[in-house]
Amino acid sequence: MEINETYLKAAEGCLYYNIPFALFALPGETDFTFFASLPDSEGCSPAFAEGDDGDTFFINFFDNDEPYTAGVRRELSAEEVLEYVASCNPADTFRDPDIYPLVSSTHRVSYANMFRGVMPRLKEFGGKVVISRHEALFSPRPLLDVVCEYFLALPSTFRYLVYTPESGVWFAATPELLLRTHSSCDCVETMSLAGTKLTSDTAPWDDKNVEEHEFVTEFIRDNLADEGLDVEVGSLCELQFSHIKHLCNHIRATGHVDPLRLMSRLSPTPAVAGMPREVSLVEIDTFETHCRRCYGGYVGVRLCGDYHAYVNLRCAFAARARTEIAEGWLYNLYAGGGIVNSSVEAEEWAEACSKTSLLESLITKDVPSEMLVFTPSKIKFVGQT
Repeated sequence: MEINETYLKAAEGCLYYNIPFALFALPGETDFTFFASLPDSEGCSPAFAEGDDGDTFFINFFDNDEPYTAGVRRELSAEEVLEYVASCNPADTFRDPDIYPLVSSTHRVSYANMFRGVMPRLKEFGGKVVISRHEALFSPRPLLDVVCEYFLALPSTFRYLVYTPESGVWFAATPELLLRTHSSCDCVETMSLAGTKLTSDTAPWDDKNVEEHEFVTEFIRDNLADEGLDVEVGSLCELQFSHIKHLCNHIRATGHVDPLRLMSRLSPTPAVAGMPREVSLVEIDTFETHCRRCYGGYVGVRLCGDYHAYVNLRCAFAARARTEIAEGWLYNLYAGGGIVNSSVEAEEWAEACSKTSLLESLITKDVPSEMLVFTPSKIKFVGQT
């Protein structure tokens, strides 16, 4: 798989001039799609415009309770972007994003404190909560080199690279389908995905992982049924992602739905929040030491009237930065795991670390160790005032 060189050149131009763009491929596809759109008069990049049902890319924040969704509409091709940037002066950039990656990683002790904070409720009442960690990494490697290698390694996932002024730069290779619509037959597809272990582990799944997965399946089935849909839950299977695997049920439902309302209703699922969901969201807000931003939200595309939405997992938030000795990109890598009353803190930390190990290895590939080290207080983001 190789990404069209014109698309990559257009993406580089968009990154330089802060032009909203999206580069993506659906799971299993080898051909990528690129499109871009200029910000509106207020410097924003909305995914959906009233009366416009054309192709668009959308990215949403975790637990977003506002109707606004950022994105990129199919208005400019890669060739048109290259023509546009060829006529620009270096100073003709659109406004920089208002958010930047965090410069410090989640400390081990902070994660342990989060774990201890949520356990009393789980021990007394049961349920689940997903707690996450983030890792701040700097690398002088070109962003597009990292992205291309990441996409190449995971062809069965939804792969995307996007920039909007509201979200900043994000990319991912996510395996978890949130919603796929088929307007021709009034049906939707989704999946419940939870539980994690190494692909080399052939032992039966333990009760903790099975319980965690069943929370997700029940939540999705109930919400689809509440929308008046006829729901079919497929048989339990395993879904492999690089060196780890998850429990999975493919779910299909028939009936007429409003896709945007249903995506908002399903997100965040218990796979990234917990159960009961509202209680878990309060705990996440209380105990997590970082803002999730778009991690755990949903991301996807509307193509020819149908929606392909995915949970934003195995993702990174990135921005151009410089350290004391190098220029490059600062990344925030996010991962989490479901905590239930039988969870072991050390095992959960190890699971969260394992989920970012592939991307971490690509970001730091062939880079001398001294080039990766930075003092958080001295890192500078390009364009930040």
